[in-house]
Amino acid sequence: MPVRNLKIIVILAALMLGGSFSAFGQAVTATLVGTVSDPAKASVSNAQVKITEQQTGASLTQTTNDSGNYQFTFLPPGVYTVTVTMQGFQTQTTKNVPVSVNTTARLDVMLQTGSVDQSITVTDSAPLLQTDRSDISTQFETKQVEDLPLGSNRNFQGMQQLVPGMSTPIYDHSAFFDSQNSMSFHANGQSEMVNNLQVEGVDDNQRGGLLQVYIPPAAAIQTVDVETANYAPEFGRAGGAVTNVTMKSGTNKFHGSAYAYNGVSATAARTYFNRTGIFPRYTNNYDGGTFGGPIFKNRTFIFGDFLRYSNVSSVYSLFSVPSAAFRAGDLRTSPTPIYDPATGNPDGTGRTQFVSDSSNLSQGIPIGTKNVIPQTRLVKIPQSVLALIPLPNIPGAGNTSNFQESVVLSQISNTFDIKVDQNVREKDHFTGRYSREVVDTNQHPAFGNAGGPSAGGYEGIGTDTTWVAAVEYTHIFSPSLFAEGRFGVNYFNNVQQPSDYGLNTANDLGIPNINNGLTSSGIPNFTINGYSAPIVGYQAFIPETDPQTNIDGVLNVTKVLGNHSLKFGAETRAIRDDITQGQVFGTRGAYVYADGQTGTPGVTTSYGNDMASFLLDQISSAGIDINVNDASFRQKMYFLFAQDTWQATSKLTLTYGLRWEYYAPPTPKAKGGFSQYNPADNSLSVVGYGGIPMDLGVNKNLKNFQPRVGFAYRANPSLVVRGGFGVASSPFPDKFYAYNYPVKQNISINSTSSYIAAPVTLAQGFPTAATPTIPSNGIIPSSVLIAAGPTLNNSSWVSVNKNYHDPVVASFNVAVEQSLGHNWVMTLAYVGNQGRHIPGNYNLNAGLTIGAGAAGQPEFASFGRTAATELLPKGTSENYNSLQARVEHRFASGFTWLSSFAWQKAMGFNSTGGGLATYNFYIDPHRDYSPLAWDTRNTYAESFVYELPFGKNKMMLQHGIASKLAGGWEVSSLLGMQTGTPLFFSASSSALNAPGTTQTPNQVAPFHKLKGIGAGHAWFDTTAFVAPPSVIIKGVKTPTQGNVGKNVYSGPGQVQFNASVFRTFPIHESVNFQLRVDALNALNHPTFSNPSTDMTSSSFGQITGTSTSAAAGNNAAPGRTLQLAGTISF
Repeated sequence: MPVRNLKIIVILAALMLGGSFSAFGQAVTATLVGTVSDPAKASVSNAQVKITEQQTGASLTQTTNDSGNYQFTFLPPGVYTVTVTMQGFQTQTTKNVPVSVNTTARLDVMLQTGSVDQSITVTDSAPLLQTDRSDISTQFETKQVEDLPLGSNRNFQGMQQLVPGMSTPIYDHSAFFDSQNSMSFHANGQSEMVNNLQVEGVDDNQRGGLLQVYIPPAAAIQTVDVETANYAPEFGRAGGAVTNVTMKSGTNKFHGSAYAYNGVSATAARTYFNRTGIFPRYTNNYDGGTFGGPIFKNRTFIFGDFLRYSNVSSVYSLFSVPSAAFRAGDLRTSPTPIYDPATGNPDGTGRTQFVSDSSNLSQGIPIGTKNVIPQTRLVKIPQSVLALIPLPNIPGAGNTSNFQESVVLSQISNTFDIKVDQNVREKDHFTGRYSREVVDTNQHPAFGNAGGPSAGGYEGIGTDTTWVAAVEYTHIFSPSLFAEGRFGVNYFNNVQQPSDYGLNTANDLGIPNINNGLTSSGIPNFTINGYSAPIVGYQAFIPETDPQTNIDGVLNVTKVLGNHSLKFGAETRAIRDDITQGQVFGTRGAYVYADGQTGTPGVTTSYGNDMASFLLDQISSAGIDINVNDASFRQKMYFLFAQDTWQATSKLTLTYGLRWEYYAPPTPKAKGGFSQYNPADNSLSVVGYGGIPMDLGVNKNLKNFQPRVGFAYRANPSLVVRGGFGVASSPFPDKFYAYNYPVKQNISINSTSSYIAAPVTLAQGFPTAATPTIPSNGIIPSSVLIAAGPTLNNSSWVSVNKNYHDPVVASFNVAVEQSLGHNWVMTLAYVGNQGRHIPGNYNLNAGLTIGAGAAGQPEFASFGRTAATELLPKGTSENYNSLQARVEHRFASGFTWLSSFAWQKAMGFNSTGGGLATYNFYIDPHRDYSPLAWDTRNTYAESFVYELPFGKNKMMLQHGIASKLAGGWEVSSLLGMQTGTPLFFSASSSALNAPGTTQTPNQVAPFHKLKGIGAGHAWFDTTAFVAPPSVIIKGVKTPTQGNVGKNVYSGPGQVQFNASVFRTFPIHESVNFQLRVDALNALNHPTFSNPSTDMTSSSFGQITGTSTSAAAGNNAAPGRTLQLAGTISF
């Protein structure tokens, strides 16, 4: 069989295996186009155009068409030499033509009359204008990736703040969940979960889209391409940014490097909130090397790299813990009165305020003193829990921000990449690569094995193992027909265990029926509203074992017909996710204590009431997750696209096409793996039984067609006008889907009124879970659920919306790009989008009547349910509008610059971040439409790399001692600035007594920023907000909703500035040594968290912490840190 036919069969056969692999089909190659003309500007047809990649020697040849146009597609990115020959004209050679991944570079050639034996050679600079594409995109080249100060872990994602419309990237998750140090960011107002990161066209996203699987080392990256609007039809599975990373390849010359970066606490500055306390320990080592070269010259090339990243840091934290007096029931310093829940009426009225009795005399408190709980009323188990919590260690701090701690976090990762490129022959190119990373993490808890709030409850140990394998093959059938195939697999397994894994702490405290095995070992999660959370315990999500596999493949074909370039593609993707993890309350259980149980209607409450409820064991809500079976998730995706790029005139390029996406409804790996809660009759339908389909019968959306159109008009050689419109979609982002009984079961115990304790105590523990048999028809009826009692009937259920529609984002833009001369380019653009069917999480059992408590919940009267029923997903809408600007100087004369600005507004229903919109006002849902949680009205970022103009081959001081002293110096910087994110105000929901609906304050004066920082210093005027009053309706005192809107005000802005200075010393011919110093967060400028907006909190209106950002690595000290680095390269 001919080799060519064999290749075609192999590629097509791979594509047909849709059940076993998948892909996005994003461009990982490049295109070079141009027009050949004569001195009279008439087109020259049949001219021979030969291109040669300068590093590998690979070459291709074409002839121009009747319009004088030529086009090379599926090119490996690189730097090319272009030679044009034609009888009657001189041969013209243009060297150093850069062609980057996912770009269309243009090189127009005007031939001069003469003989082909005569030649003209020119050296081209980087094409400055985006002349033939209509998308909004930004490219980062090797120089920027290597030389910009990217943070202690050298994550390339820190550069993405330079993209117009992009938020500042942040580390938004725990060191366990995000051990690969993936950053979160928002592009053009979209959720961080609808971005799409690929490495050389292969999917690099975790299943839910929240994080990326693998972050390549900076030293291994050749280019980073980021598109944020009007993608070509071949791009999909994204509503935000599409980012593609291209790894370095070997060349005809051997090249490599060995580097070491080191940062220690001795070079770090104190942070804003730790000016005199414990100085955090910090040691950061980022060491590795690269090597590349030819295996066979001009034919086979190899590149590899290795990285070991080690970080040991003491994370400084500031918490609010109960004072010694509060623990003993002495609540005299509470700003609000504490009421005795054993008095008065069930609705909280008629209660009497606590006063001391004779049992308090030993405390030195006279009988009859208000806000003192008698010692005889204090419950034993809460006292045992309090004994696990250290006392405040900041003198005079009072009841808020009164405990500081420095907790050690260590993280060690080992990473390597291997990439092989093969020029099989002139018309065939093969690439194969393999990457592997293993990360070990150990996060010490603030309160020892009791856990606590130091890392948000994620303390413990864990190992994340990741590997990626991919191949790509391109073939040229003829000068006008090209094909490209890719296949890739990525796998990761994240294993996390809390620090108290294996201990029976709940039993030791006297709380029964929790520690029933390893997965439920340890201590429950305790939350006392108004204090740092969890005050004791760990997050619900650990322990966790989460292996995921993504398998993908793609086939693209391009056919050139005259001035039309037709491109077609087919893709398929498969996802496997098997997870053992708590979801709602955790496998050790969770207890929440609120203010209403020790309050009374119409009287303001505070953290003092929260603490009193805990001391009396007046639980507001409690729950526990029970792993009945391990959860699993399987999903397949199929994509098709067709597009035409038409060179309509010598100045106008049109792009139009259509994309089709099909996201098959998810299924479990075995029957019983999903179940659907039916709120109409309080029943469960279990998949795989009695004809119930494995996909729950969810609507199969086969009409997800996405038109894309765009234009690029070259008004003159220095001005391009571009615009476009396109529709894009993304898969369902939630991680938990339909994990109900029998896969997961959670026991949820809630109070029926904000003023009544839930029907459970710590001494009772949780009841034994009911495990009813699944009937042959697969439907567990309401009678069985109710008979099982609260252990099953009052579980938090998920009800999947069977009419779910894939989320759709329609984006549009108009841009003007102007060359300013001397390698400067400025772009001005209007960019907007409209989102429809954006998935939201809607509680069908939220209270709909103010003051009614559980009686106002739809499922309470009929089925006795007070737990949530989550409808996933409920479609919502979003919109985004912006003016964006970018100024760029491509690298030339030792200097490169990139800056961007956006003036923008993003509106929708998401108030908390993540992929699902959130509802807070079930009584009046229209109030939920507001500025999105990540809405930042203004962003600005800039970067530069500058080789100082001194020394050999530079402008000044080229010779002698001066050249040796002043030569080789280079400076770079990375600056990011943005206005604040929205503030969401809340008041005591106990007073509202409408479960699920958030209470907000009443605003009685204008919002005024005082800009105070730290405990006891208000950032805004808190007197502008008061608790909503109750009103008399038909003789009954009824609470009212507050009038403060959702996300109408914003918190403090952010400024981040990293700087580097380095010098390169020549050692021998092509061997150099570079010494470098990075100043991360060089100005030691704190990135403040938003102030507390909870009226019941002791720190209401105060800023008591900072946020981790792109200024440093995920585990690095947030203050200024100096990092010393040395690199040997050849």
